Amino acid sequence: MKRIRRFQGPVPDLANYRKRAGSRASWKGYRRRGAGRKRYRQLVQNLAGLQHGLCGYCEIDLRECDRQVEHVIPVNASPDRALDATNMIACCVGGTSNHPEIRCDRERFVPREASCGQAKGNNADSDFVDPRMPPDLPSLTRVRPDGQIKADADACRATGWSADSVERTIQTLGLNVQRLRTARKDYWDNLSVKMRAYRGDQNAMEDWARSRLLPQNGNLPKFFTTSRSYFAELGEDILEQHPRAWI
Repeated sequence: MKRIRRFQGPVPDLANYRKRAGSRASWKGYRRRGAGRKRYRQLVQNLAGLQHGLCGYCEIDLRECDRQVEHVIPVNASPDRALDATNMIACCVGGTSNHPEIRCDRERFVPREASCGQAKGNNADSDFVDPRMPPDLPSLTRVRPDGQIKADADACRATGWSADSVERTIQTLGLNVQRLRTARKDYWDNLSVKMRAYRGDQNAMEDWARSRLLPQNGNLPKFFTTSRSYFAELGEDILEQHPRAWI
Protein backbone atom coordinates (compact mmCIF):
# COMPACT_ATOMS: atom_id res chain seq x y z
CA MET A 1 0.00 0.00 0.00
CA LYS A 2 1.13 3.51 -0.81
CA ARG A 3 -0.36 6.80 0.19
CA ILE A 4 -2.95 7.99 -2.32
CA ARG A 5 -4.78 11.23 -2.90
CA ARG A 6 -8.36 12.02 -2.00
CA PHE A 7 -10.92 14.26 -3.67
CA GLN A 8 -10.54 17.95 -2.90
CA GLY A 9 -13.94 19.60 -2.76
CA PRO A 10 -17.36 18.29 -3.85
CA VAL A 11 -17.86 15.85 -6.71
CA PRO A 12 -20.44 17.44 -9.06
CA ASP A 13 -22.24 14.26 -10.15
CA LEU A 14 -22.57 13.04 -6.57
CA ALA A 15 -23.73 16.42 -5.32
CA ASN A 16 -26.27 16.84 -8.12
CA TYR A 17 -27.66 13.35 -7.61
CA ARG A 18 -28.07 13.87 -3.86
CA LYS A 19 -29.80 17.19 -4.43
CA ARG A 20 -32.24 15.70 -6.96
CA ALA A 21 -32.95 12.49 -5.04
CA GLY A 22 -33.23 14.10 -1.61
CA SER A 23 -34.19 11.61 1.09
CA ARG A 24 -34.40 8.84 -1.53
CA ALA A 25 -30.70 9.13 -2.41
CA SER A 26 -28.80 5.85 -2.13
CA TRP A 27 -25.66 4.23 -3.48
CA LYS A 28 -27.79 1.78 -5.45
CA GLY A 29 -29.83 4.63 -6.89
CA TYR A 30 -26.73 6.57 -7.86
CA ARG A 31 -25.47 3.63 -9.92
CA ARG A 32 -28.86 2.73 -11.42
CA ARG A 33 -28.78 1.79 -15.10
CA GLY A 34 -28.84 4.47 -17.75
CA ALA A 35 -27.51 7.78 -16.50
CA GLY A 36 -26.39 6.12 -13.28
CA ARG A 37 -24.01 3.79 -15.09
CA LYS A 38 -22.42 6.73 -16.86
CA ARG A 39 -22.06 8.60 -13.56
CA TYR A 40 -20.48 5.57 -11.92
CA ARG A 41 -17.98 5.02 -14.73
CA GLN A 42 -16.92 8.66 -14.54
CA LEU A 43 -16.53 8.46 -10.76
CA VAL A 44 -14.29 5.40 -11.06
CA GLN A 45 -12.27 7.13 -13.78
CA ASN A 46 -11.77 10.24 -11.63
CA LEU A 47 -10.69 8.19 -8.62
CA ALA A 48 -8.29 6.13 -10.72
CA GLY A 49 -6.78 9.34 -12.05
CA LEU A 50 -6.15 10.61 -8.52
CA GLN A 51 -4.37 7.33 -7.79
CA HIS A 52 -2.22 7.42 -10.93
CA GLY A 53 -3.99 4.35 -12.28
CA LEU A 54 -3.22 1.97 -9.40
CA CYS A 55 -5.55 -0.01 -7.16
CA GLY A 56 -5.70 1.78 -3.81
CA TYR A 57 -4.87 -1.45 -1.98
CA CYS A 58 -2.82 -3.98 -3.98
CA GLU A 59 -1.31 -1.47 -6.48
CA ILE A 60 -2.19 -3.49 -9.57
CA ASP A 61 -2.67 -1.32 -12.65
CA LEU A 62 -6.38 -0.58 -12.96
CA ARG A 63 -8.08 -1.43 -16.23
CA GLU A 64 -11.54 -0.38 -17.35
CA CYS A 65 -12.76 -3.97 -17.21
CA ASP A 66 -11.31 -4.56 -13.73
CA ARG A 67 -12.00 -1.61 -11.46
CA GLN A 68 -14.65 -0.39 -9.09
CA VAL A 69 -15.44 2.14 -6.39
CA GLU A 70 -14.44 0.90 -2.96
CA HIS A 71 -15.89 2.35 0.25
CA VAL A 72 -13.09 2.47 2.81
CA ILE A 73 -15.71 2.35 5.57
CA PRO A 74 -18.16 -0.27 4.25
CA VAL A 75 -21.65 0.88 3.30
CA ASN A 76 -23.23 -1.65 5.67
CA ALA A 77 -21.21 -0.27 8.56
CA SER A 78 -21.91 3.39 7.79
CA PRO A 79 -24.87 3.87 5.40
CA ASP A 80 -24.72 7.65 5.82
CA ARG A 81 -21.29 7.64 4.13
CA ALA A 82 -22.37 5.62 1.09
CA LEU A 83 -22.48 8.78 -1.02
CA ASP A 84 -19.56 10.52 0.67
CA ALA A 85 -16.74 10.96 -1.85
CA THR A 86 -14.22 11.21 0.99
CA ASN A 87 -15.02 7.57 1.77
CA MET A 88 -14.26 6.31 -1.74
CA ILE A 89 -11.18 5.03 -3.55
CA ALA A 90 -10.69 3.09 -6.79
CA CYS A 91 -9.80 -0.59 -6.54
CA CYS A 92 -9.54 -3.68 -8.68
CA VAL A 93 -12.19 -6.36 -8.27
CA GLY A 94 -9.90 -8.39 -6.03
CA GLY A 95 -9.42 -11.39 -8.31
CA THR A 96 -13.10 -12.33 -8.25
CA SER A 97 -14.13 -11.65 -11.84
CA ASN A 98 -16.06 -14.41 -13.61
CA HIS A 99 -14.31 -13.44 -16.83
CA PRO A 100 -10.61 -14.27 -16.48
CA GLU A 101 -9.99 -13.57 -20.14
CA ILE A 102 -10.11 -9.83 -19.43
CA ARG A 103 -6.63 -10.16 -17.94
CA CYS A 104 -3.90 -12.27 -19.42
CA ASP A 105 -1.16 -11.69 -16.84
CA ARG A 106 -0.70 -14.24 -14.08
CA GLU A 107 -1.40 -11.95 -11.12
CA ARG A 108 -5.14 -12.16 -11.65
CA PHE A 109 -8.08 -14.46 -11.25
CA VAL A 110 -6.77 -17.47 -9.36
CA PRO A 111 -9.80 -19.12 -7.71
CA ARG A 112 -10.39 -18.53 -3.99
CA GLU A 113 -7.72 -15.85 -3.67
CA ALA A 114 -9.82 -12.74 -3.16
CA SER A 115 -8.05 -9.56 -2.12
CA CYS A 116 -8.65 -5.85 -1.63
CA GLY A 117 -12.30 -4.81 -1.16
CA GLN A 118 -13.57 -8.32 -1.91
CA ALA A 119 -11.46 -9.70 0.95
CA LYS A 120 -12.33 -6.82 3.30
CA GLY A 121 -16.06 -7.11 2.73
CA ASN A 122 -18.00 -5.51 5.57
CA ASN A 123 -15.03 -5.45 7.94
CA ALA A 124 -15.13 -2.12 9.77
CA ASP A 125 -12.08 -2.47 12.03
CA SER A 126 -11.38 0.91 13.65
CA ASP A 127 -7.64 0.24 13.24
CA PHE A 128 -7.92 -0.28 9.48
CA VAL A 129 -5.31 1.85 7.69
CA ASP A 130 -6.98 4.12 5.14
CA PRO A 131 -4.41 4.42 2.30
CA ARG A 132 -5.04 8.17 2.10
CA MET A 133 -3.86 8.75 5.65
CA PRO A 134 -0.28 7.40 6.12
CA PRO A 135 2.75 9.60 5.48
CA ASP A 136 4.24 9.71 2.01
CA LEU A 137 7.72 9.28 3.52
CA PRO A 138 8.77 6.86 4.87
CA SER A 139 6.73 3.93 3.64
CA LEU A 140 4.89 2.00 6.37
CA THR A 141 5.15 -1.19 4.32
CA ARG A 142 7.91 -2.99 2.48
CA VAL A 143 8.02 -5.89 0.06
CA ARG A 144 10.47 -8.77 0.38
CA PRO A 145 12.20 -10.46 -2.56
CA ASP A 146 9.76 -13.38 -2.22
CA GLY A 147 6.84 -11.00 -2.86
CA GLN A 148 5.51 -10.85 0.68
CA ILE A 149 4.40 -7.43 1.89
CA LYS A 150 4.96 -6.58 5.55
CA ALA A 151 4.69 -3.65 7.93
CA ASP A 152 7.99 -1.79 8.26
CA ALA A 153 8.36 -1.72 12.04
CA ASP A 154 11.08 0.93 12.01
CA ALA A 155 9.09 3.29 9.79
CA CYS A 156 5.94 2.76 11.85
CA ARG A 157 7.82 3.49 15.06
CA ALA A 158 9.42 6.63 13.60
CA THR A 159 6.08 8.05 12.44
CA GLY A 160 3.93 6.99 15.40
CA TRP A 161 1.89 4.43 13.47
CA SER A 162 1.02 1.02 14.86
CA ALA A 163 2.83 -1.77 13.03
CA ASP A 164 0.15 -4.15 14.34
CA SER A 165 -2.56 -2.05 12.65
CA VAL A 166 -0.65 -2.08 9.38
CA GLU A 167 -0.22 -5.88 9.61
CA ARG A 168 -3.91 -6.38 10.36
CA THR A 169 -4.81 -4.20 7.39
CA ILE A 170 -2.58 -6.30 5.12
CA GLN A 171 -4.32 -9.43 6.39
CA THR A 172 -7.79 -7.91 6.08
CA LEU A 173 -7.12 -7.03 2.46
CA GLY A 174 -5.58 -10.38 1.57
CA LEU A 175 -2.51 -8.66 0.16
CA ASN A 176 -0.38 -11.75 0.71
CA VAL A 177 -2.54 -14.26 -1.15
CA GLN A 178 -0.31 -16.42 -3.35
CA ARG A 179 -1.61 -14.76 -6.51
CA LEU A 180 -0.26 -11.38 -5.42
CA ARG A 181 2.91 -12.69 -3.80
CA THR A 182 3.82 -14.48 -7.02
CA ALA A 183 3.11 -11.38 -9.09
CA ARG A 184 5.23 -9.17 -6.84
CA LYS A 185 8.08 -11.71 -6.83
CA ASP A 186 8.01 -11.85 -10.63
CA TYR A 187 8.07 -8.07 -10.74
CA TRP A 188 11.00 -7.94 -8.28
CA ASP A 189 12.90 -10.50 -10.36
CA ASN A 190 12.32 -8.45 -13.52
CA LEU A 191 13.68 -5.36 -11.77
CA SER A 192 16.77 -7.35 -10.83
CA VAL A 193 17.36 -8.49 -14.40
CA LYS A 194 17.14 -4.93 -15.67
CA MET A 195 19.43 -3.57 -12.96
CA ARG A 196 22.07 -6.21 -13.72
CA ALA A 197 22.06 -5.07 -17.33
CA TYR A 198 22.75 -1.50 -16.17
CA ARG A 199 25.48 -2.46 -13.70
CA GLY A 200 28.32 0.03 -13.87
CA ASP A 201 26.19 2.75 -15.49
CA GLN A 202 24.91 4.87 -12.60
CA ASN A 203 22.93 7.23 -14.82
CA ALA A 204 21.10 4.35 -16.52
CA MET A 205 20.32 2.79 -13.15
CA GLU A 206 18.88 6.04 -11.82
CA ASP A 207 16.84 6.60 -14.97
CA TRP A 208 15.42 3.09 -14.67
CA ALA A 209 14.53 3.66 -11.02
CA ARG A 210 12.76 6.92 -11.87
CA SER A 211 10.76 5.20 -14.60
CA ARG A 212 9.47 2.69 -12.03
CA LEU A 213 8.77 5.18 -9.24
CA LEU A 214 7.47 8.32 -10.95
CA PRO A 215 4.33 8.76 -13.07
CA GLN A 216 4.68 8.19 -16.79
CA ASN A 217 1.96 10.06 -18.74
CA GLY A 218 0.07 10.45 -15.48
CA ASN A 219 0.16 6.79 -14.44
CA LEU A 220 2.48 4.83 -12.20
CA PRO A 221 3.76 1.35 -13.06
CA LYS A 222 2.07 -1.40 -11.06
CA PHE A 223 3.38 -2.57 -7.68
CA PHE A 224 4.83 0.77 -6.63
CA THR A 225 5.81 -0.44 -3.15
CA THR A 226 7.67 -3.40 -4.67
CA SER A 227 9.75 -0.99 -6.75
CA ARG A 228 10.23 1.25 -3.74
CA SER A 229 11.46 -1.64 -1.62
CA TYR A 230 13.73 -2.95 -4.37
CA PHE A 231 15.45 0.39 -5.04
CA ALA A 232 15.79 1.08 -1.29
CA GLU A 233 17.91 4.20 -0.61
CA LEU A 234 18.14 5.13 -4.29
CA GLY A 235 14.37 5.02 -4.52
CA GLU A 236 13.85 7.11 -1.39
CA ASP A 237 16.27 9.73 -2.70
CA ILE A 238 14.19 9.98 -5.88
CA LEU A 239 10.89 10.11 -3.99
CA GLU A 240 12.09 12.86 -1.66
CA GLN A 241 12.46 15.24 -4.57
CA HIS A 242 9.80 17.88 -5.15
CA PRO A 243 7.20 18.06 -6.46
CA ARG A 244 6.06 14.68 -5.11
CA ALA A 245 3.85 13.93 -8.09
CA TRP A 246 3.78 10.22 -7.23
CA ILE A 247 1.42 10.79 -4.29
